[in-house]
Amino acid sequence: MSEGWDQSLPRVVGLLRAGLPAGEAWARAGVQVPARPAGTLERAVAAADALALRTGAPLASMLLAIAEAAADAREADALRRAALAGPRLSARVLMWLPLAGLALGALVDPRTIRVLALTPLGWALLAIGGSLTWAGRAWTVRIVTRAGAAGGEADAVVAGAALVAAALEAGASVPGALRAVGEALEEPGLAALADGMEGADPPWDGVARAVLPAVSAGASPAASLEAVSRAAARRARTEAAVAAGELGVRVALPLALCLLPAFLAVGLAPLLVAVVGGSVLAGGAP
Repeated sequence: MSEGWDQSLPRVVGLLRAGLPAGEAWARAGVQVPARPAGTLERAVAAADALALRTGAPLASMLLAIAEAAADAREADALRRAALAGPRLSARVLMWLPLAGLALGALVDPRTIRVLALTPLGWALLAIGGSLTWAGRAWTVRIVTRAGAAGGEADAVVAGAALVAAALEAGASVPGALRAVGEALEEPGLAALADGMEGADPPWDGVARAVLPAVSAGASPAASLEAVSRAAARRARTEAAVAAGELGVRVALPLALCLLPAFLAVGLAPLLVAVVGGSVLAGGAP
Protein backbone atom coordinates (compact mmCIF):
# COMPACT_ATOMS: atom_id res chain seq x y z
CA MET A 1 0.00 0.00 0.00
CA SER A 2 1.15 3.53 -0.74
CA GLU A 3 0.56 4.97 2.73
CA GLY A 4 1.88 3.73 6.02
CA TRP A 5 -0.09 2.09 8.79
CA ASP A 6 0.38 5.21 10.90
CA GLN A 7 -1.71 7.09 8.31
CA SER A 8 -4.38 4.51 7.46
CA LEU A 9 -5.16 2.90 10.83
CA PRO A 10 -6.37 6.13 12.52
CA ARG A 11 -9.17 6.29 9.92
CA VAL A 12 -10.30 2.83 10.94
CA VAL A 13 -10.05 3.78 14.62
CA GLY A 14 -12.25 6.85 14.06
CA LEU A 15 -14.95 4.78 12.35
CA LEU A 16 -14.81 2.12 15.06
CA ARG A 17 -15.25 4.73 17.77
CA ALA A 18 -18.19 6.12 15.82
CA GLY A 19 -19.91 2.78 16.36
CA LEU A 20 -19.36 1.03 13.03
CA PRO A 21 -18.78 -2.72 13.01
CA ALA A 22 -15.22 -3.79 12.32
CA GLY A 23 -15.89 -5.11 8.81
CA GLU A 24 -17.66 -1.93 7.74
CA ALA A 25 -15.00 0.26 9.35
CA TRP A 26 -12.25 -1.50 7.38
CA ALA A 27 -14.25 -1.16 4.16
CA ARG A 28 -15.24 2.50 4.60
CA ALA A 29 -11.66 3.44 5.51
CA GLY A 30 -10.38 1.73 2.36
CA VAL A 31 -7.97 -0.41 4.37
CA GLN A 32 -7.58 -4.16 4.06
CA VAL A 33 -6.46 -6.54 6.75
CA PRO A 34 -3.27 -8.21 5.43
CA ALA A 35 -4.15 -11.68 4.20
CA ARG A 36 -0.49 -12.68 3.98
CA PRO A 37 1.33 -10.38 6.40
CA ALA A 38 4.98 -9.96 5.54
CA GLY A 39 6.45 -7.68 8.20
CA THR A 40 6.06 -7.21 11.94
CA LEU A 41 3.54 -4.38 11.69
CA GLU A 42 1.44 -6.22 9.10
CA ARG A 43 1.37 -9.26 11.36
CA ALA A 44 0.35 -6.99 14.23
CA VAL A 45 -2.59 -5.58 12.23
CA ALA A 46 -3.75 -9.06 11.27
CA ALA A 47 -3.28 -10.24 14.86
CA ALA A 48 -5.30 -7.32 16.24
CA ASP A 49 -8.22 -8.09 13.92
CA ALA A 50 -8.08 -11.80 14.79
CA LEU A 51 -7.85 -11.13 18.54
CA ALA A 52 -10.79 -8.74 18.41
CA LEU A 53 -12.94 -11.40 16.73
CA ARG A 54 -11.78 -14.23 19.00
CA THR A 55 -11.50 -12.59 22.42
CA GLY A 56 -13.49 -9.39 22.14
CA ALA A 57 -10.41 -7.26 22.74
CA PRO A 58 -10.94 -3.59 21.83
CA LEU A 59 -9.86 -3.35 18.20
CA ALA A 60 -9.69 0.45 18.22
CA SER A 61 -7.17 0.62 21.05
CA MET A 62 -5.03 -2.10 19.48
CA LEU A 63 -5.02 -0.40 16.08
CA LEU A 64 -4.18 2.93 17.68
CA ALA A 65 -1.22 1.35 19.47
CA ILE A 66 -0.04 -0.22 16.20
CA ALA A 67 -0.41 3.14 14.43
CA GLU A 68 1.78 4.75 17.10
CA ALA A 69 4.32 1.96 16.69
CA ALA A 70 4.25 2.50 12.91
CA ALA A 71 4.79 6.23 13.39
CA ASP A 72 7.75 5.54 15.69
CA ALA A 73 9.16 3.09 13.15
CA ARG A 74 8.73 5.62 10.33
CA GLU A 75 10.46 8.32 12.39
CA ALA A 76 13.31 6.01 13.31
CA ASP A 77 13.70 4.95 9.69
CA ALA A 78 13.74 8.57 8.51
CA LEU A 79 16.39 9.48 11.10
CA ARG A 80 18.38 6.40 10.14
CA ARG A 81 18.26 7.15 6.41
CA ALA A 82 19.19 10.79 6.97
CA ALA A 83 22.15 9.86 9.15
CA LEU A 84 23.28 7.11 6.77
CA ALA A 85 23.04 9.22 3.61
CA GLY A 86 26.54 10.69 3.93
CA PRO A 87 28.36 7.48 4.88
CA ARG A 88 26.53 5.53 2.18
CA LEU A 89 27.54 8.06 -0.47
CA SER A 90 31.13 7.94 0.77
CA ALA A 91 31.06 4.13 0.60
CA ARG A 92 29.82 4.22 -3.01
CA VAL A 93 32.52 6.68 -3.99
CA LEU A 94 35.23 4.62 -2.28
CA MET A 95 34.18 1.56 -4.27
CA TRP A 96 35.60 3.28 -7.35
CA LEU A 97 38.94 4.02 -5.70
CA PRO A 98 40.87 1.06 -7.23
CA LEU A 99 39.51 1.86 -10.69
CA ALA A 100 40.51 5.48 -10.20
CA GLY A 101 44.02 4.30 -9.33
CA LEU A 102 44.17 2.26 -12.51
CA ALA A 103 43.02 5.22 -14.59
CA LEU A 104 45.49 7.53 -12.88
CA GLY A 105 48.37 5.14 -13.51
CA ALA A 106 47.43 4.82 -17.18
CA LEU A 107 47.18 8.59 -17.49
CA VAL A 108 50.61 9.19 -15.97
CA ASP A 109 52.32 6.42 -17.96
CA PRO A 110 50.43 4.34 -20.58
CA ARG A 111 52.94 1.52 -20.04
CA THR A 112 51.03 0.81 -16.80
CA ILE A 113 48.32 -0.93 -18.85
CA ARG A 114 50.95 -3.10 -20.59
CA VAL A 115 52.40 -4.11 -17.23
CA LEU A 116 48.98 -5.17 -15.97
CA ALA A 117 47.81 -6.84 -19.17
CA LEU A 118 50.97 -8.52 -20.47
CA THR A 119 53.13 -9.55 -17.52
CA PRO A 120 52.75 -12.20 -14.81
CA LEU A 121 53.43 -9.52 -12.20
CA GLY A 122 50.61 -7.43 -13.62
CA TRP A 123 48.24 -10.40 -13.57
CA ALA A 124 49.11 -11.01 -9.92
CA LEU A 125 48.52 -7.33 -9.09
CA LEU A 126 45.14 -7.42 -10.88
CA ALA A 127 44.16 -10.53 -8.94
CA ILE A 128 45.19 -8.95 -5.65
CA GLY A 129 43.45 -5.68 -6.46
CA GLY A 130 40.27 -7.42 -7.60
CA SER A 131 40.13 -9.64 -4.52
CA LEU A 132 40.70 -6.71 -2.18
CA THR A 133 38.05 -4.64 -3.97
CA TRP A 134 35.51 -7.46 -3.73
CA ALA A 135 36.30 -7.98 -0.05
CA GLY A 136 36.07 -4.26 0.66
CA ARG A 137 32.74 -3.98 -1.13
CA ALA A 138 31.26 -6.99 0.69
CA TRP A 139 32.55 -5.70 4.03
CA THR A 140 31.16 -2.20 3.41
CA VAL A 141 27.74 -3.52 2.33
CA ARG A 142 27.56 -5.66 5.45
CA ILE A 143 28.46 -2.70 7.68
CA VAL A 144 25.89 -0.42 6.04
CA THR A 145 23.18 -3.09 6.11
CA ARG A 146 23.77 -3.77 9.79
CA ALA A 147 23.62 -0.06 10.59
CA GLY A 148 20.43 0.32 8.57
CA ALA A 149 18.73 -2.48 10.48
CA ALA A 150 19.64 -1.17 13.93
CA GLY A 151 16.59 -0.73 16.13
CA GLY A 152 14.22 -2.51 13.75
CA GLU A 153 13.72 -5.46 16.10
CA ALA A 154 11.92 -3.17 18.55
CA ASP A 155 8.83 -3.09 16.30
CA ALA A 156 7.82 -6.55 17.50
CA VAL A 157 8.19 -5.55 21.16
CA VAL A 158 6.18 -2.35 20.65
CA ALA A 159 3.34 -4.14 18.89
CA GLY A 160 3.46 -7.22 21.11
CA ALA A 161 3.25 -5.29 24.38
CA ALA A 162 0.34 -3.23 23.08
CA LEU A 163 -1.58 -6.28 21.87
CA VAL A 164 -1.03 -8.20 25.10
CA ALA A 165 -2.30 -5.23 27.11
CA ALA A 166 -5.42 -5.01 24.92
CA ALA A 167 -6.09 -8.74 25.22
CA LEU A 168 -5.78 -8.54 29.02
CA GLU A 169 -8.17 -5.59 29.11
CA ALA A 170 -10.69 -7.74 27.22
CA GLY A 171 -10.54 -10.32 29.99
CA ALA A 172 -8.10 -12.84 28.54
CA SER A 173 -5.87 -14.71 30.95
CA VAL A 174 -2.20 -13.76 31.09
CA PRO A 175 -0.97 -17.08 29.60
CA GLY A 176 -3.71 -17.01 27.00
CA ALA A 177 -2.91 -13.43 25.95
CA LEU A 178 0.82 -14.09 25.75
CA ARG A 179 0.35 -17.30 23.76
CA ALA A 180 -2.25 -15.83 21.37
CA VAL A 181 -0.25 -12.68 20.62
CA GLY A 182 3.05 -14.56 20.33
CA GLU A 183 1.57 -17.03 17.85
CA ALA A 184 -0.15 -14.28 15.86
CA LEU A 185 3.07 -12.25 15.61
CA GLU A 186 5.13 -15.39 14.95
CA GLU A 187 7.26 -14.56 17.97
CA PRO A 188 7.99 -17.82 19.86
CA GLY A 189 9.84 -15.92 22.57
CA LEU A 190 6.67 -14.08 23.52
CA ALA A 191 4.51 -17.19 23.34
CA ALA A 192 7.02 -19.03 25.55
CA LEU A 193 6.32 -16.57 28.38
CA ALA A 194 2.94 -18.25 28.78
CA ASP A 195 4.73 -21.30 30.20
CA GLY A 196 6.94 -19.35 32.59
CA MET A 197 8.17 -15.81 33.06
CA GLU A 198 11.66 -16.74 34.21
CA GLY A 199 14.52 -16.81 31.72
CA ALA A 200 12.75 -14.78 29.07
CA ASP A 201 14.50 -14.13 25.77
CA PRO A 202 16.27 -10.73 25.72
CA PRO A 203 13.74 -8.97 23.44
CA TRP A 204 10.89 -9.98 25.74
CA ASP A 205 12.42 -9.67 29.19
CA GLY A 206 10.79 -6.25 29.57
CA VAL A 207 7.37 -7.77 28.93
CA ALA A 208 8.11 -10.49 31.48
CA ARG A 209 9.14 -7.92 34.10
CA ALA A 210 5.99 -5.91 33.39
CA VAL A 211 3.60 -8.85 33.63
CA LEU A 212 5.02 -10.97 36.46
CA PRO A 213 4.92 -8.45 39.37
CA ALA A 214 1.45 -7.24 38.39
CA VAL A 215 0.07 -10.77 38.18
CA SER A 216 1.62 -11.68 41.54
CA ALA A 217 -0.02 -8.63 43.13
CA GLY A 218 -3.37 -9.20 41.42
CA ALA A 219 -3.08 -5.93 39.48
CA SER A 220 -3.43 -5.15 35.80
CA PRO A 221 -0.11 -4.99 33.89
CA ALA A 222 -1.59 -2.76 31.17
CA ALA A 223 0.19 0.41 32.35
CA SER A 224 3.51 -1.42 32.67
CA LEU A 225 3.12 -2.93 29.20
CA GLU A 226 2.42 0.50 27.74
CA ALA A 227 5.62 1.75 29.37
CA VAL A 228 7.53 -1.20 27.88
CA SER A 229 6.13 -0.38 24.45
CA ARG A 230 7.14 3.27 24.65
CA ALA A 231 10.58 2.41 26.02
CA ALA A 232 11.17 -0.01 23.14
CA ALA A 233 10.22 2.70 20.63
CA ARG A 234 12.63 5.17 22.23
CA ARG A 235 15.38 2.56 22.31
CA ALA A 236 14.87 1.84 18.62
CA ARG A 237 15.35 5.51 17.73
CA THR A 238 18.43 5.75 19.93
CA GLU A 239 20.01 2.60 18.50
CA ALA A 240 19.37 3.83 14.97
CA ALA A 241 21.03 7.17 15.69
CA VAL A 242 24.03 5.54 17.39
CA ALA A 243 24.51 3.03 14.57
CA ALA A 244 24.39 5.79 11.99
CA GLY A 245 26.92 7.83 13.96
CA GLU A 246 29.30 4.89 14.23
CA LEU A 247 29.01 4.05 10.54
CA GLY A 248 31.40 6.79 9.45
CA VAL A 249 34.14 5.25 11.61
CA ARG A 250 33.36 1.65 10.69
CA VAL A 251 33.50 2.37 6.95
CA ALA A 252 37.10 3.49 7.44
CA LEU A 253 38.12 -0.12 8.19
CA PRO A 254 37.44 -1.60 4.73
CA LEU A 255 38.87 1.57 3.24
CA ALA A 256 42.16 1.22 5.10
CA LEU A 257 42.48 -2.56 4.91
CA CYS A 258 41.02 -3.36 1.48
CA LEU A 259 40.32 -0.45 -0.84
CA LEU A 260 43.51 1.54 -0.31
CA PRO A 261 45.71 -1.57 -0.79
CA ALA A 262 43.67 -2.36 -3.93
CA PHE A 263 44.34 1.19 -5.14
CA LEU A 264 48.06 0.65 -4.59
CA ALA A 265 48.00 -2.78 -6.25
CA VAL A 266 46.35 -1.74 -9.53
CA GLY A 267 47.39 1.90 -9.61
CA LEU A 268 50.67 2.78 -7.94
CA ALA A 269 52.52 -0.55 -8.08
CA PRO A 270 52.21 -1.12 -11.86
CA LEU A 271 53.01 2.54 -12.43
CA LEU A 272 56.26 2.19 -10.49
CA VAL A 273 57.07 -1.02 -12.39
CA ALA A 274 56.40 0.72 -15.70
CA VAL A 275 58.53 3.74 -14.82
CA VAL A 276 61.41 2.03 -13.02
CA GLY A 277 61.60 -1.30 -14.83
CA GLY A 278 59.80 -0.44 -18.04
CA SER A 279 62.80 -1.00 -20.25
CA VAL A 280 63.06 -4.63 -19.06
CA LEU A 281 59.44 -5.71 -18.53
CA ALA A 282 57.76 -3.77 -21.30
CA GLY A 283 60.54 -4.52 -23.77
CA GLY A 284 60.40 -8.25 -23.09
CA ALA A 285 56.64 -8.47 -23.46
CA PRO A 286 55.31 -9.75 -26.81
